[in-house]
Amino acid sequence: MKTLTIRGLPDEVHALLKSRAQKNRRSLNQEVISELSRVEEAQGKYERVTRLKAGAERVRQGVKGPLSREEISAGIREGRE
Repeated sequence: MKTLTIRGLPDEVHALLKSRAQKNRRSLNQEVISELSRVEEAQGKYERVTRLKAGAERVRQGVKGPLSREEISAGIREGRE
């Protein structure tokens, strides 16, 4: 496991992290790890949503009009595979 030292942490940020740690019954170190993990998870979700939006836009550009029920059903089936 690695160790990280943070220098120059503003007092307000330290107080907020310490308060959250107490509220969540964690050490300050555990709270910082939890927050960093949440940021990493949020980044992954953002990247997935961005890819999905790009895919949806490509599909929209290829659609020439309203989809039929059959086309919608086929798309749903394809998405489940």
